[in-house]
Formats: sequence, C-alpha cells, structure tokens
Amino acid sequence: MAGSAPAIVGPLPAGADQVLSRLTALGSDAVLVLDSARNVIWASANAPALLAGPQVGEGVLEQPPLPAGSLLSQLLDDPRAADVVGKVLATGAIARGELRQNDWRRVLKAVAAPLDLSDGSRRVILILTDITPERRLTRAHQELIANLSHDLRTPLASLRLMAETLTGEARDDPAATQLFATRIAAEAERLHALVAGILDLSRLEAGAERAQIGKVDLWEVASKAVEGLRPQARERHLTLTLRGTSTTALADPARLERALSNVLDNGLKFTSSPGSVTVTVGESTGHPTVSVRDTGSGIPASQLPRIFDRFYTGDRSRSGRSSGLGLTIAKQAVELQGGEIKVRSAPGQGTLVRIVLPHP
Repeated sequence: MAGSAPAIVGPLPAGADQVLSRLTALGSDAVLVLDSARNVIWASANAPALLAGPQVGEGVLEQPPLPAGSLLSQLLDDPRAADVVGKVLATGAIARGELRQNDWRRVLKAVAAPLDLSDGSRRVILILTDITPERRLTRAHQELIANLSHDLRTPLASLRLMAETLTGEARDDPAATQLFATRIAAEAERLHALVAGILDLSRLEAGAERAQIGKVDLWEVASKAVEGLRPQARERHLTLTLRGTSTTALADPARLERALSNVLDNGLKFTSSPGSVTVTVGESTGHPTVSVRDTGSGIPASQLPRIFDRFYTGDRSRSGRSSGLGLTIAKQAVELQGGEIKVRSAPGQGTLVRIVLPHP
C-alpha cells in the first residue's frame, strides 16, 4: 500500500504522520480512518474496490473514490462493523470482528485500533482484509467431511451386511453367494474410485506429477473415454454419442482421457432417462476442442461459479453419490496441459462443457 494515493483525504488533524506511518506498516488490504461519529476521513486507495463487491473487485471496473465524510454504515452492510468501531471508541482497546459484505458474497476480517491525538480527540483505524477465499475453502472442507461421511458410510455398511450374510445364512447357497460377491465387488470399486479421486487431487495440487505433453489425436482420446463410460450410460438408459473428426492437439493423453471421463461421468449423473450426452471433437474459435453436451437438469446461475471448487457437489439430492472431486480434477488436469475448460448451463437446458487445448 505504500506509495499509493488515498481514495479520499479529509481534514486529518495533527498526528497525520502517525496515521500514515501506521498505514504503511500495516500493509493491509484496505484501511479506513474514522472520527468519533464514525465518519470516514481517510481511506486507502484500494478501499473502494474492496467495499464494492466481488463483481467489481476483480478489476474489471474501476471504482470512484469514496465520498469524503461517508458514514461507515453507508459503506459496510454488516451492522457489526459499527460494533467493532464502537468498542474502540468506548474502551480504547483493539477490537476485531468478521463482517459480511454485499449480501454475503464477500467476507471481511475487521481489526480496529485507537488513534489518540494530541488535542485529546480520538480517531479509529479500521483495517479490512478480504478472507472470502479462506471462508469458501472452509465451507468446502466442511462439505467434504459431510460428503465423505455419506459416501463412505453407505458402501461400508453394505459390505459389512453382505459379508455377514455370506458367512451366515447364505453360506451354503451358491446363487446368493454369487449375488453378494458381485455386489461386494461393486461397492469395493466405488470405494476405490473415491480414494483414487482424493489421491489424484492431492497429487495435482501438490505439483507431484508432470504432464507428458505431445501431439495427441483428440478423437482417439475421446473414443477411449466414451467407451469406458458406455456401461454407465446403458445402465442409466441414456444415449452416449461421439461426433466430429480427427483433430490434433498438444496434450497429455492419459490426463486428458481422465479429465474427459470425469466430465462425462458428471454429465451422465445429472441426466435423466430418456436423455443424451454428446461428445464432439473438432475445432472451436481456432483451437482444438472437445465438447460434452448433456440434456440434463442444468446448473443454476448461483452455482456456476463454484462447480470447479474442491468438494463442491451442489444439490446432493440430484448429484447422488459424489464427493465433488471429478470436475475439480478435470479442471486442474486440463490447465496443467496448457488448456482451458469452460461451462455454459441453465436450469432445464442441460450443460455444455468445452475443453480447449493448444495447437501442436
């Protein structure tokens, strides 16, 4: 923040040098200086963008300076901001709080400290730090625990019950033995897929694996992914189609197949019979592209920004048994290859996922 011009400068009294030196030392996301009536008399240059909300804070639009003399209540939605500042004014002690801004789309950590001036007046320095990503990650971890508890409890309970049946009443029944052995294998495979997904994500995020980039025929990769998911499509009575032409791209074939399989698996889960999932290979906007379009339920606009978040599953009642790792792994795998993954969707209109890769 040092060297940046303040967004507003009000009539700072004697002691301004002390204020500015503290602001420079703090190096926080945004800083406000308020008088005893909770009017803003000084604001750091980045304060307007932080207070405006995520849709502007991304840097797409530049915010005008804060009006001199703005009331704190006009800038921060959460009434707890006034409580934090009030504690400082009342006690002279440092106060802290967590605030919700812009209808909870942004979470701010607030720290307020007193600034006692030589004339006996008191000002308050309010430091605001954007902790939205940290809180979002915390929610994702909470969702992970809940999802894993659900995903693990069901197959483990089934395995236990079937094992007890095989060693008990069905011990001498060949037909029952075959039936339960098949179900045990299916549940074990589900558990294996869950653990493999967690390990894949851990390796990707840790950078423990390097992509083996080379010339790849997207049609061949897509064919392998489609054939691998045909049994699931038949089981759900869905049509799975591959279209397009042979197209060459720079990619890691194994990682690309895994990413595409995750996207296909997600499309099949969210599509009801009679429905279809179509994979198209070709070029789009001059780049090699693999697209997956389904006729499923679609994704509400409020959920679109989070679909690639770790462990996010949206509506569990529609997603079934899912830990929310598939699309996260797909996105990271595609980006590791220098590609990009995009999604377009709307409720009742299905979903289009497009994987765009570099030319060789």
